[in-house]
Amino acid sequence: MSDRKIVPYRKSFRPNLAFFIFIIIIIYLVVLGWNYLTREHISIYEVNTSDISDDAPIYGFVMREEEVVASEGDGYINYYNAEGSRIKTGSVVYTVDKNGEVNSLLENLQSKTKNAENISAMREAIASFRNSFSLSSYGQVSAFKYAISNVIFEQSRGSLYSDLNHAVEASGSRKNFTKISAKKSGVISYSVDGYETIKQKDITPKLFEQYGMVSRQQLQKNESIKTGAAVYRLITSNDWSIVVKLDDSYYEALKQQDYIPVSIVKDHISFNASVELFEKDGVRFAKLGTSRFMERYMNDRFLEIEFHLKSASGLKIPNSSILTKDFYVIPESITTTSGNETGIVKQIVTEDGKISYQFISLENSAHRDKQYYVSSSIVSGGDILRDSGKNESYIVSSKEPVSGVYCVNQGYCEFCPIDIRYQNKEYTIISDTTKGGLSAYDHIVVDPTRLKDDDFIK
Repeated sequence: MSDRKIVPYRKSFRPNLAFFIFIIIIIYLVVLGWNYLTREHISIYEVNTSDISDDAPIYGFVMREEEVVASEGDGYINYYNAEGSRIKTGSVVYTVDKNGEVNSLLENLQSKTKNAENISAMREAIASFRNSFSLSSYGQVSAFKYAISNVIFEQSRGSLYSDLNHAVEASGSRKNFTKISAKKSGVISYSVDGYETIKQKDITPKLFEQYGMVSRQQLQKNESIKTGAAVYRLITSNDWSIVVKLDDSYYEALKQQDYIPVSIVKDHISFNASVELFEKDGVRFAKLGTSRFMERYMNDRFLEIEFHLKSASGLKIPNSSILTKDFYVIPESITTTSGNETGIVKQIVTEDGKISYQFISLENSAHRDKQYYVSSSIVSGGDILRDSGKNESYIVSSKEPVSGVYCVNQGYCEFCPIDIRYQNKEYTIISDTTKGGLSAYDHIVVDPTRLKDDDFIK
């Protein structure tokens, strides 16, 4: 009995219900995966309000009606007007002090003019300097010094010359004191840069290489000067201009413009400027003229500016989402109104041959240039419309292409017309007021090339 071998019994495989359910699930998952991998995927984009700006900043040369005024005597110069003040012909601009005695009297008078308004103005000058200062423009420190001096002038200039006259009389220094009056009216500045005489005829491409190399010389000095030395600069007109070099794209855009919006980059001030195009040495230029903000930029020779030709605000969509469809053109003149809706009256022939008329709303149809663009689902070629104004008939015939996108808010492709405001290589800015058009947060198809109207989006 011990030599007997025990052979194990093998049970036959008998599939049960759970096995079949497992196999079905595996097959289902494989089919789903295959369909997902082989199916064309539809990308959806949510429309949002945004802006595009492709304007690159460019540097412009500033021209004004200005002249440098020379001293009429030897000695120390004492000023009586703050920088940026408007002076009139005959008003005292400066005095010449031969030995420096009057200069000391003037400093004493200015030191007494300290009040809350003076301190507040100084704080503003300090805050402005602190906000704009950078180590790469250390020369601003010198400009800050003169800004503080200018605050003192501004607060004391009303009675400064009169008070100085009394002090000079009391000190017996009248013989060393000579007053000089303005021969022209204008805005006064106490710095020069050597470009004051440049006019439009002197503009050359090489001039623009001087950007960043302009050095301003302050004329307010505590030292004796000679007759003929520059003592102040006078700007005699509010009109000033910025001359810029143009590339081909800007030239083509500006030659159609009489006025153009301009923004100054450093402080974001914008204004409309007149446009005058000219050419020199094979290079195209634009002279941008204005009479605003002259005092603000009276000490700038080069300004970095931006145009607003390559920018727009509105609804932002990808370029790939745009398609073109042909629509029937219906003149605005034959439309009529029913209640609050604008539409057309279409002639209908019934089965028994009778003629009737049907009002069809055009509220959701694109409208521009006094024409409605109507889908073929609303009218067809050869349809007869009644012109209620002239009691005449109009036959639908002509078509024009209309740009639009497929909106899928309802789960299917619905063509919505668009009005393009600006377009670059990737995106387009469109209007948010187009009839039958898009609104913020609508969902559109990114690539509609293989879709058609009323296709469902899975």
